[in-house]
Formats: sequence, C-alpha cells, structure tokens
Amino acid sequence: MRCKICGAQLKKDGDICTNCYKAFQEEEELKKDVNERLKIKRKYSISYELVKYAWIFLIFILSSVICISTGGFLEELLVVLIFAVVLGGLLFFDKRIAMGTQVIFYEKKVVYTFDFLFIHKNKVVKYTDLRDVTYYQTLTQKRFGFGDLCIYAKGMFPGATLLNGFQIKNIENVKEVLAAIGELISIN
Repeated sequence: MRCKICGAQLKKDGDICTNCYKAFQEEEELKKDVNERLKIKRKYSISYELVKYAWIFLIFILSSVICISTGGFLEELLVVLIFAVVLGGLLFFDKRIAMGTQVIFYEKKVVYTFDFLFIHKNKVVKYTDLRDVTYYQTLTQKRFGFGDLCIYAKGMFPGATLLNGFQIKNIENVKEVLAAIGELISIN
C-alpha cells in the first residue's frame, strides 16, 4: 500500500505514513490555537500619504506652470483633473490596503492576513519556524513615528527569506511593537 498524501510505500496497513500523520497532527494543533496575544494593523495617515506622494505635487506644479505659460485654460483644467484622479486613486488604494492588512500573534503561531480587492493572502508561521523579526524605517516614516515590520521564516528557498516570511508596512511605534513581539516569542 502507498500513502494517500505523499505516495510513500507503507510497511503496515493504513492510509497515510507516519511523516504525513505527524504533519497532519501539527497542523491540527495549530488550528486549535485561537488565543490572540497581540494584534498589529497597518496604520493609515493621510498626512503621511501626502508627504509620501510629494513627487506627484511636483509634477503637478511643473505641468501647471507649462500650461499657464502656453495660455491653455483647457489644458490647465485637464492637468488639474488628472492630478485629482491620480492622487485620489492612490490615497483610496492605500486606505483599502491598510484596512485589509494585519498580523495576529497567537500562543504558538503568527498569522499574516492581506485582503485587497480580489487578492486574499493568509500566511501562518509557527514560532519555531521564525528566523528573525526586525523593522525598517525610512526618514519619512521615522518623522511620522511609523516603521515596517519584517518577519522572516525558515524556508525551503535559501537566500530568499522574504519569500518565506512577510512584511507589514506603516506600523505605529514599531520599536515598542518589536519589543512586545520579542517578549511574546521568547515565552514560547
């Protein structure tokens, strides 16, 4: 007989091998872990987003100056309309992304959730599989008190730790959040 999951030759009668059964038991144990210890959500700040998109303001100002110097009122109106649509769209998408991004730390696992339009990602990493938890801040993020939380997991892609983990951007007070995560993970 062969294992119904991996196809390995079975020495005894049964449906699955001991390796697959052990993996199944670990997965079932993780599903039972529902005690939330820490919940982290991506922060949305309109002032931070406007500073982040300052390059659009620069392009708008330059385009406006060119349109005014050529004397075209319709061209100026078109530039203003395009500017409003582009900036409004970017702010809308950033707000939706922030609403659909979160990380929840449980007793033995961390769950990353990303929901945006038709994209639904759910990634579960056991604490024993964590490789590193760190943060990154740009100068603008530092000014607004934000940072990016990076959670790296051990995986099958050597050198590609981000593929094995995840990143959640614009976390408020990221250093304090990192300290809380460190305490939580070191308990287990």
